[in-house]
Amino acid sequence: MTRLSLAALAAVALLSTGCVTKQTHEATLKELEQTRGELQTAEQTIENQQLQIERNNEALEQTREELADLDGKRTLLQDDLKKLQLQLSASQTELRDSQAQLSQSRTELEASQAQLETMRRIEAETKKRNEIYAQFVKELQKMIDGGQLTVSIEQGRIVINLPDNVLFASGSATINGEGKSAIGQIAEVIKHFADRRFQIEGHTDNVPIKSARFPSNWELSTARALSVVHLMIEEAGGRDVARRDAFLDHQVHDAQRPGRGELPVAWEARAFDRDIVRMA
Repeated sequence: MTRLSLAALAAVALLSTGCVTKQTHEATLKELEQTRGELQTAEQTIENQQLQIERNNEALEQTREELADLDGKRTLLQDDLKKLQLQLSASQTELRDSQAQLSQSRTELEASQAQLETMRRIEAETKKRNEIYAQFVKELQKMIDGGQLTVSIEQGRIVINLPDNVLFASGSATINGEGKSAIGQIAEVIKHFADRRFQIEGHTDNVPIKSARFPSNWELSTARALSVVHLMIEEAGGRDVARRDAFLDHQVHDAQRPGRGELPVAWEARAFDRDIVRMA
């Protein structure tokens, strides 16, 4: 800008003096014209730059607005992320609770299935026992009607009760004739049940005993049970259908008949899988 101003001033000065040559005058006019062109170009350049600055400012403002909008969206996304994280945590807790409940349900189901299976087994055993009981009663009905014995179910076992006076004389372990007949009939029924075993319970006399053969009622009850076992095996054709147990007078089996032992002293824990032939 300073160079153009000086050239314009110089041209004016030369024109005012009137002492310039035509050649110099034309050169000056040409330079002035060139200067005017450059000035116009410069002014256009400045105008273009100003327009570019305005556009840049507008773009910058738009960028700032977009950044502000993005920042707002970022905040919203962060809030959404926190909510999703909370939901995820809650879902994981619910999942763990559901898995625990599922595990508990499976355990309860397994227990229920085991219990159901046990009940089915017990039901089947009970049904089979009742069928056998009914068959025992049917086969021994004459002896039952004659008062020689009774048949009952006690603690899940079939119990055949024979009064001791049917089998033995007082203080004796020798089976009498009536007793042999009764044992023979019972053995005839028992031998048809090959899958069952019978426990012979020999109870003591009401009268205390003390002799060379039977120092106490314990020996007497054991001898009685053994006598019945031998006879029953013999009557059953040699098949081991029974075992013996002896009972003492320490508990009452019948309130009307004191002195009858109820619980076996030995083998008690192993006795519950057997039916019973009881001399009481």
